[in-house]
Amino acid sequence: MPTAWAVGTLMVAAVFGGALIAAQGPIYARMAIGFGNPITATLVAFIIATFAISLVAILTGVRWPNSGTFQSMPAWVWLGALIGVYQVLVSIFAVPRLGVAPFILLVIVGQILASLFYDHFGLFELKMRPLNMQAIAGAGMVFLGALLVITR
Repeated sequence: MPTAWAVGTLMVAAVFGGALIAAQGPIYARMAIGFGNPITATLVAFIIATFAISLVAILTGVRWPNSGTFQSMPAWVWLGALIGVYQVLVSIFAVPRLGVAPFILLVIVGQILASLFYDHFGLFELKMRPLNMQAIAGAGMVFLGALLVITR
């Protein structure tokens, strides 16, 4: 069981991560303007990300998995990278038109709705957590809060 300090640290890190995610849309949109193309901006962003994580892997001594490890993975795990590309491209187009707060709130609404679905059916090898009225009410409150911010 994690200590209160560890949980608190992770909570602060998650909030900071959320703040950084909110900054990504405007950064990517500006990058797309600078390059004159959203595809180029996305490609450059992922090249930089690949370089950064490669450096972290080298510095921490992470070993590359063997081919059997890759082959043993379920096919759906490879969608993670494609989801990242999709989200960057959507943010490039949506953030300048919708604004950062509406975009992020809509993303969060999508995350909550999907997460309830994934948990309910135990998708992606998750433990099944059946949907209940409390979860529906909580998701509804987040959705209403998002609407209040978006329609301001």
